Amino acid sequence: MSKDHFYFNRNDRIVGLIILSIIVVVNIFLNPWNTPEVESVVETDTVLYAPDTFRRTVYIRDTVRRKWYVWDTVTLEVNSVRYTAKTRPVSPLDLNGLDSARLVRLPGIGPSFARKIIRYRDQLGGYSDISQLMEIEGLPDSLMKWFVISDSIPIRRIPVNTSTFAELRRHPYIDFYQAKAIVEFRQERGNIKGPEQLSFMEEFTDQDLVKLEPYLDFR
Repeated sequence: MSKDHFYFNRNDRIVGLIILSIIVVVNIFLNPWNTPEVESVVETDTVLYAPDTFRRTVYIRDTVRRKWYVWDTVTLEVNSVRYTAKTRPVSPLDLNGLDSARLVRLPGIGPSFARKIIRYRDQLGGYSDISQLMEIEGLPDSLMKWFVISDSIPIRRIPVNTSTFAELRRHPYIDFYQAKAIVEFRQERGNIKGPEQLSFMEEFTDQDLVKLEPYLDFR
């Protein structure tokens, strides 16, 4: 057989290479067994509008099909840190007129102490003396310098002669036996006229009456 039948000139070779390249490329794209290449993983961090929530969505890009797929979505709870600016008052503040928002702005008082101060104030009916803060467990005495007690906010008093046993017991300064003694005295002798009558009851000490006096109403 003549060698001329197998001779390709330069142009023929170029055309052949182009055709071969096209066949290879088409085979790559059309081969059904071809596994899409995972080219890259992109992470996007987005802070949601919901408080204390951090959402991370991970995407995988399929470069062959030219699509993005959500690979994994995870929602994490993040403890947010909130700082409250502390301010030293120019003059002491009325302890009975402060809300928790104002209390936490004072040096040494955080949300926990603020809640305790207000809760105890509600139980008492109002503070009659700054030293009552020391009756709150864990509260340092250094905080007392921020407060005063004024007469602008009246203390809620206990109607001694009309309160039920349960109502008397609700006050932090009246225990079970003291409430029982008051109710029994009223039942046997009538209304209690004043703190001096309570002083004759063995359930009450002089110290008890000093603490209770601002909260008692004998009308």
